[in-house]
Amino acid sequence: MKIVVIGGTGLIGSKVVARLGENGHEAVPASPSKGVNTLTGEGVKEALHDAN
Repeated sequence: MKIVVIGGTGLIGSKVVARLGENGHEAVPASPSKGVNTLTGEGVKEALHDAN
């Protein structure tokens, strides 16, 4: 399952992404450094493509 983690490059988010990956999920970190800005909506559609 593809799961997008908003804030997935931060302290807690990166641990969530790692744990999801260990459990067989496709975890995608979403953050401004990855081109996703949840305030403006920039990159959100692309990040959520095929996510559950």
